Amino acid sequence: MPVIEQLRGVVRSALLRCARDVTDASAGHSAVVLAPHPDDETLGCGGLIQRKVAAGVSVTIVVVTDGSHSHESAVISPEGLAARRREEMAEAARRLNVRADEVRRLDYEDGTVGAHEDELVAAIRQILDETRAEELYATSAEEPHPDHAAVGRAARRAGRGRRGLRVFEYPVWLWASWPLQPGRRWASLFSAISKATFRRAVVVRSDGFLAGKLHALEAHRTQLHRPREIPEGDDWPTLPPRVLHAAAEPREVFFPVTPG
Repeated sequence: MPVIEQLRGVVRSALLRCARDVTDASAGHSAVVLAPHPDDETLGCGGLIQRKVAAGVSVTIVVVTDGSHSHESAVISPEGLAARRREEMAEAARRLNVRADEVRRLDYEDGTVGAHEDELVAAIRQILDETRAEELYATSAEEPHPDHAAVGRAARRAGRGRRGLRVFEYPVWLWASWPLQPGRRWASLFSAISKATFRRAVVVRSDGFLAGKLHALEAHRTQLHRPREIPEGDDWPTLPPRVLHAAAEPREVFFPVTPG
């Protein structure tokens, strides 16, 4: 294993060892969960969502993009892929026990969130006004995927000035490149060390809900399996083992952030 991967593993292990368990404290707080693409809500927050719903509190899932460009295919058009992912998202939400009317779709074109960041901030603020949620969850602003990072930045901005609102970021693709991210190696290393040193990470256990989370993840079939009509010779990448392994761990990791 390359030295940089070993170092990332050491930092991540230290971060998890120092993280505070907030499972019981978080269960009773209503939340809005922002998913840049259909599947991110389950990958990063599937256990937390089920636990909150089981406790009787409201969880609103906001799917930011249509997911139309996760794959390029001569067989399935972007519009066709978006339609499939919309159906997959509905089924995943059902398996997470989230009501259909608590799933919001903003339908920005996949890959364009950064160009709509101001508009997204306004949309998030409106949803927070409507739901009166106590917690806001978004992908990390440090994620390597530009849509994920843009959602994280928008969440920080939308939460600014909202008394009582707690904002958390969750990693999806982050573990594949963080810390020591290309282009910001020392900044990302400092960020990781400070999170571990000052216990700036929290975890929510998935015990009792992990099977349901993985069942919901399986609903996102286009991200896990090659559709039958796609020829074997055509490229159809699926979620990598690193992301799936993190999703299957017995606890979910969140980073509390200060809105702004």
